[in-house]
Amino acid sequence: MIVGLGPLDRSCISVGAYEVIRSAPTVFVRTARHPAVDDLAAEGIAFESLDYIYESAATFEEVYARIAARILEEAPERGDVVYAVPGHPLVGEASVRVLIEEARRKGLELRIVGSESFIEAALEALGLSLDPGLKILDALSVDQVCLDQDVGNLIYQVYSRDIASKVKLKLMERYADDFEVTVISGAGASERKVQTMPLYQLDRCHCDHLTSVYVPPAAPDHR
Repeated sequence: MIVGLGPLDRSCISVGAYEVIRSAPTVFVRTARHPAVDDLAAEGIAFESLDYIYESAATFEEVYARIAARILEEAPERGDVVYAVPGHPLVGEASVRVLIEEARRKGLELRIVGSESFIEAALEALGLSLDPGLKILDALSVDQVCLDQDVGNLIYQVYSRDIASKVKLKLMERYADDFEVTVISGAGASERKVQTMPLYQLDRCHCDHLTSVYVPPAAPDHR
């Protein structure tokens, strides 16, 4: 079973996901670097973090493959195994995509129980609606995608200044250096921080695992 932890603390976990986590005999979390995981630990809920795979693998592709192998390896032996990820499992979670693919290949069934994703929290922080359109991009693979200047682009996993620098350079291929972008940190929290700045300053701001960048649609004179 795959469940979502929401974008921030325990309050963002759906009732269904929380009940699954609380009752499961075995819980794996993709990363312990998440406020909701801290809250679960404080409640005495036992889990095993898979952060060690990130620290030992050479590429993200290897990370996702090893996570999928570990979960599928443990499931037959431990019975009901839960894999918990930040946000919603089907939004911006490459490890979940690989796990689903491997489970299907092996003829195994997976149940998914969602929670709020980072998208809702970011839109709330920005005061935006989805109606005009929005493109969701992973900062780790931003070099492989085509930016859309006609709609807003929401870039997630901007968790370090190095990643922010790569995102900045990619954006500068299509946007003016002084084009204004917005950095959202801690979306969904009362202490969230929303900063609008010119693109060239993007890698000078504080970034962590709860940071996303919003790039608004570009007017013709800013392309």
